[in-house]
Amino acid sequence: MVPQHVKDALFAVNRLAVAPSAWLARARFRTSEGAGDLNVHLGCGTHRIPGMINCDGNVFRRPDLWLDVRRRLPFPDAAAAVIYTSHMLEHLFPEDALALLREMRRVLSPRGVARVAVPDMEHALRIARGEAQCPWPRSFADPMAQAVNYLFCDGQHKYAYNFALLADFASQAGFGGVRHVSAEHGVSVQRYGALELGNEPEGSLVVELRHA
Repeated sequence: MVPQHVKDALFAVNRLAVAPSAWLARARFRTSEGAGDLNVHLGCGTHRIPGMINCDGNVFRRPDLWLDVRRRLPFPDAAAAVIYTSHMLEHLFPEDALALLREMRRVLSPRGVARVAVPDMEHALRIARGEAQCPWPRSFADPMAQAVNYLFCDGQHKYAYNFALLADFASQAGFGGVRHVSAEHGVSVQRYGALELGNEPEGSLVVELRHA
């Protein structure tokens, strides 16, 4: 795992360095406004999903689109049918996370869906009670220490979420529909048209966001 101080330096440079990539993307997708046919994967890391525009802030991961999600997304209004992000939102400070959710709603078609997965605070509480384990990135014998490790991930995570908090953020961002997928189905794999999304890590909180 890349140390957080290295990531911080990289993403400080990214805010300016990604600008040409964002300009080119705006030109590329400008005719998609209102089309509602784009499938966007934000924070793909090494997990590239066929049929999606795989976006990441680390250019060395060779994403389809290099961008910084703390900036305005380079897609026009109502252009996306599906937006997916898994275990990325917790890496942002709350105001940046809210800004990104607002951008996701702007980009999402009125008939579209955004699927968001984050580490679940409820899972951290289960770890603290000794009912679950997550020894990565460090292993601790004490369950409470292991829960802290899970939540903060060696300083990689800036915030934590349970369903109520994430639903409140989504509401502030303008989403009218919030569905708790992980709780309803017990599993997190689902089809969205031709796409199959899921297989999020154990302990994930998974929600679907819609305009209404």
